[in-house]
Amino acid sequence: MQKLAKRTAQAHHQATRRAQQMLERQAVDDRRRIRQSVKAATDELRKNIKDARRARREDWELGPLAPKRDLGFNNYGVLKETTRLDWTQGGMQRVQPTVLEKRCAWAGGSKQLNLAPGDRVIVMDGPDKGKVDSIDSVDATNGTVKLKECHRALSEGVLGDAIRSNALPISVASVRLVYPLPHPETKQVRDVIINQLKAVAPNMQSENMTLDRWENGNKWDRVVPGINVVIPWPEVKAPVYQAADADTVREQVEERSFYYGLLSAPMPEQVIDELRNKYSKFRTRHEPWYVEKKEAQEAAKKERAEPALSMQTPLADYHERQRELRDNGKEPRLTEPMLMRLGKFMARQKVEALDHAGISEVKEKAKPAPRSRLFTRRRRIARAARGGAGRAKL
Repeated sequence: MQKLAKRTAQAHHQATRRAQQMLERQAVDDRRRIRQSVKAATDELRKNIKDARRARREDWELGPLAPKRDLGFNNYGVLKETTRLDWTQGGMQRVQPTVLEKRCAWAGGSKQLNLAPGDRVIVMDGPDKGKVDSIDSVDATNGTVKLKECHRALSEGVLGDAIRSNALPISVASVRLVYPLPHPETKQVRDVIINQLKAVAPNMQSENMTLDRWENGNKWDRVVPGINVVIPWPEVKAPVYQAADADTVREQVEERSFYYGLLSAPMPEQVIDELRNKYSKFRTRHEPWYVEKKEAQEAAKKERAEPALSMQTPLADYHERQRELRDNGKEPRLTEPMLMRLGKFMARQKVEALDHAGISEVKEKAKPAPRSRLFTRRRRIARAARGGAGRAKL
């Protein structure tokens, strides 16, 4: 069993070392990948600045004859890169929490963002200012949305001939929700721009959330605080799943198929063999029959070695007996003569070292023994007596 334990410990040590080496290689690869991404983003940004400067110069020089770059005619406004690392792939880094909260402040905050795909919004900033469009996707982690028609960029395909249109993320602060509401006086329904939304629980005037299971959609109502009007969520169609023969449906998962008592194992033995590889080299717990088998093998190995021990020489027998005595005996202790010899040897070595260095040992002055209180008191009395006699003579 000692051999098994040693093999398991060695396997654990080797696995730990390999894991550390893999983590180090992964860290090196991550740093290299980050450097390449930052370099690509920096080159792309410099190219964009150069294109913007050239376009501004052309607009200044040509005036009304300047090309319409936002329409994509004659390849104006077409991105030459196949992908935009800092736009279409979600950004090089996460947005700061303060910036994220400012972006989503009007829509209820980043935790309860009251926007969903399918909502009609109006663009408040940029070239598409004033246009109404529908939301295609929402990214609550960065506080951005993608529209279906507006705020898109043209880019060349991989082969350089096909031109495609990609939706670019726009900040939540740059859009506002548009919803038809009746006029308070004329009762005429028209599109209204919602500048603020608040999340409340269904049929409740509080911010508490419901804990009920929700199939599709959101768990709260979005309300306009000023007029207390509930804005319904866009209709979400429930996905239709078709179970195959190899799938496990919910009824089978929730059905109880194993019963056990307090004296039985928490799971069948076959399940334990499936969860833990019974032939693994990292295994530390073994069945009794396996332990007995290994002990029997070790005993048989010792029995095979006994005939060889009977053929040893007298010197080998003497050495073996000495080893047994050392193993079974007590630890040796230093006696007084041994300590005296060690002290003399250390003193001699110290003197020889000082002579070789050309220095001498400085001895400390002996401190006077402390005087007792009785002696000090007697001395003080005698001094007072001598002083009194002198004054009497004067």
